[in-house]
Amino acid sequence: MNSIFIVIPILIFLMFCIGLELKLSNFKLILKQPKSIIIGTLAQLVLHPLIAWFLLGFFNIPDEFKIGIILIASCPGGASSNAFSYLIKADVALSVLLTSLSSLLSIFTIPIIVSTYIYFSIGDSLSFNLPFFKLLIQNVIFLLVPIVIGMILNRYKEEFVKKISFWTKKLPIYLLLLLITVFFIENRKVIIETFSTLSIAVLVLVIGVMLISYLISLALKIKKPQRQTIIIGVGIKNVAQAMLIAASPIILNNSEIAIPAVLYALIMNIVILIYVAINKIKPKSVNQ
Repeated sequence: MNSIFIVIPILIFLMFCIGLELKLSNFKLILKQPKSIIIGTLAQLVLHPLIAWFLLGFFNIPDEFKIGIILIASCPGGASSNAFSYLIKADVALSVLLTSLSSLLSIFTIPIIVSTYIYFSIGDSLSFNLPFFKLLIQNVIFLLVPIVIGMILNRYKEEFVKKISFWTKKLPIYLLLLLITVFFIENRKVIIETFSTLSIAVLVLVIGVMLISYLISLALKIKKPQRQTIIIGVGIKNVAQAMLIAASPIILNNSEIAIPAVLYALIMNIVILIYVAINKIKPKSVNQ
């Protein structure tokens, strides 16, 4: 079974669900909370891959996995960040906008970041070639188009969107679990052989990027609900997008590059659930 036929419809559906939650009025938040939006977007699309690039210097793992880690680090926030933000009463409106904005910007940033990493860190040691414009076109088709369709539907068929909201909020989680399971089964031998080192690298990356995002947000005096949203948003990534780029026959065409994304999906959810539990147990404090 070729997993690419599962990845594509799941990614399209995830992006469509993001579009269903987005209205043009959401972008007014940029004027109200420019600092939170700038920090949140930069954390997801710039800080995360930079930290990944730095950490990879300390881990002796195959080049395929290094590219996979840079790839997942460069991907935008995942749609489930909105649900987690809601659970701890963070800023859900900010979460929706950050997820949408990072998804749109990543159309251009992923090709730049991943191709730059391959050029400077991998070089000619392996025949990895990232077709920049093919990736750009693929991102537009599978990211931008579904988001725009979702926004149009939300604008003109609001009652219909409300009726299907139960499915569009719950189904993505189960579809993502299906996707991870398929990839895990297909690559179980390699995952088991490299689980220890690779999982440690991914765990350090997830905790590291969330901690640094927290410290930066705290230093810049971003209020607690927005700070929590940024931390969750930077920890959760669009795993399906990383898998598609890795497995796509016209891009990298290497399922092993998707393995870090599979492990990232498992680890990020554990870390985020612990973070949510801590914040729900903590006595309520004044926003600072």
